[in-house]
Amino acid sequence: MSPSLVLALVQVVTTDSIRTPLDSARAAIRLVTQRVVADQAAPVAGRTQAHMPVAAARERGAVSLNGLLGLLPYTTLRAARGESGLSLRGARREQVVVTLDGLPLNDPATGVADVSDLPLVSVATAAVIPGADPIGAGSGASGGVVALTTTAQRALAAHTGAFGQRGVEGAWLTRARGWRLNATAAWRDARNDFPFVNEAGVAPQRETRVNNDERRAVLGGGAVSTRSQWSALASFSERGMVGPANVRAYDADRSRVDRVVVRGQRLWASTLVTAGVRWFSLGYRDPARPALDSRARAAAADLEWRGTWRGGSWRAGTGTDGLRASAGVAQQRVRGFAAYGWQHRTRRWEADLGVRTDVIERAGILPTVSSGLTWRAHGVAGGRQLLLLARGGQAVRVPTLYDLYFSSPQRLFVRALAPEQVTADGSVGLRVDMPTARWRADGELSLVMRNTRDAIVWFPGNFAWSPANVGQERLRGMEARAGISAAPVALSAWTTVYASTLHTGGLRIPAPYIPRVNGGALLQWRHRRTVVSGNARWQGARPYTAGPRNPAFELPAVVLFDAALARSFERGDMQTLMTLGLDNLTDARWQSVRGFPMPGRAWSLALTLQPRP
Repeated sequence: MSPSLVLALVQVVTTDSIRTPLDSARAAIRLVTQRVVADQAAPVAGRTQAHMPVAAARERGAVSLNGLLGLLPYTTLRAARGESGLSLRGARREQVVVTLDGLPLNDPATGVADVSDLPLVSVATAAVIPGADPIGAGSGASGGVVALTTTAQRALAAHTGAFGQRGVEGAWLTRARGWRLNATAAWRDARNDFPFVNEAGVAPQRETRVNNDERRAVLGGGAVSTRSQWSALASFSERGMVGPANVRAYDADRSRVDRVVVRGQRLWASTLVTAGVRWFSLGYRDPARPALDSRARAAAADLEWRGTWRGGSWRAGTGTDGLRASAGVAQQRVRGFAAYGWQHRTRRWEADLGVRTDVIERAGILPTVSSGLTWRAHGVAGGRQLLLLARGGQAVRVPTLYDLYFSSPQRLFVRALAPEQVTADGSVGLRVDMPTARWRADGELSLVMRNTRDAIVWFPGNFAWSPANVGQERLRGMEARAGISAAPVALSAWTTVYASTLHTGGLRIPAPYIPRVNGGALLQWRHRRTVVSGNARWQGARPYTAGPRNPAFELPAVVLFDAALARSFERGDMQTLMTLGLDNLTDARWQSVRGFPMPGRAWSLALTLQPRP
């Protein structure tokens, strides 16, 4: 079967429910409004996943992409020194690949994707897909994928809030000579000088965060025709790098990050060719100790070719990346890959099998496999049904600059690291869908496991340290989600239970910062144009040292409550949404990373304007 041109003129994701699987690699070859796609999708069988439209997230108080991701099931957000990290299935943030219409946003230098740069007006949906994805996302997708899809629209949004938070973003769209042209821009800043109780001293005392501000600006654009798409995104961010509560020597430090991403896709004959360039620059300044100032620059270029063959889809590509940083740190490598995925579907079965081989300079040949199976044990597609799911896969991750330095980037330590290899990532479970004329319910339950050889782990608490390979990392656990909606009320909840351990040198210790229990719940009530919602998230105790489990060396469990009130108006051709959000209603004192307090009770007020569809 040969690839074909498909024009998708409307957005098909309209609810929060998990109905049609959205795979990261499928998103990789879907463009916006007019999408050049191959008609063979990448493997999705047997996979747990959930998605949420941005419109629904705005009604629930989200004013940024971080806020949207905080509403998704199966996710854990951690923040320190002004950066947010996303964890899926107990993985570290470098093990989660974030894609925008298939383009990886993970920095070539750090391996981390900072989604804070993306304005909400440019995103249509966000999907979270736990588990290794070697075929679709490739190297780095050990813990899972967050797949973002863009939208082309006219919109203007502004927000303000506690601790000096304010921002504005806009999107523009037009057509000219067979091309659809779009542009987005955003700017926001915040003082973030929130009060907290410093418990690191002799006696607890109330203090205020200083030099904790941030400024961000983003400019993006795209052009789409019937056979090609071009897109670009440039961002700038500057923030204070305030240290932990018990180490105030670095409170004056500052960081600046610049990013540029350019990507093009074109349909050639019966195949699709994609090319992209990513550029990253990090500057770190210590006013009190200029000798510790540092700078890093990195770039990556990729070329990929894909098509279909004998009932399956093939992909092949090559690329190069390199970086230069202070203290003589330098990396340069050439890489390539080839992958083939086979899919088979009947009325009751959906199965896939994929193989991929990465060839990376100085890392060698790294093969991976992936397979999945979905069996409809009862019911029909789109109606009441019981699905049995099974999935297995592998993944690899090659060390990046982040793996070479402690969280304070002025301290660079080069250490030879081996690639991290997920030798087995598996899950088995079931999903139930029960729609009726008056209500609808769905849910899923999965047992999951992952074994990682040479896991790259950073143990917090020692300044003169950099990450190292650990012999084995093992994760065993359970993931569950359930939801029910009957107008005007909708209720959903999810939870994960993980046991994650490191095995090295004859020791068995808990993996740092992986909570045993994690979860969330959402209650929403809608009456005409008014939406009231409440959101709860909980995290169990999280160990933060390299040693046997000990409550004295764990961050305590925490439960956070948020609420939002949204009201929409229509006047003429304009649609307006006003939202009031209240976060951490109980003013809980907590830390997502040891020593870095999180804000207490906060509020936000947002206004979104856009033409009626």
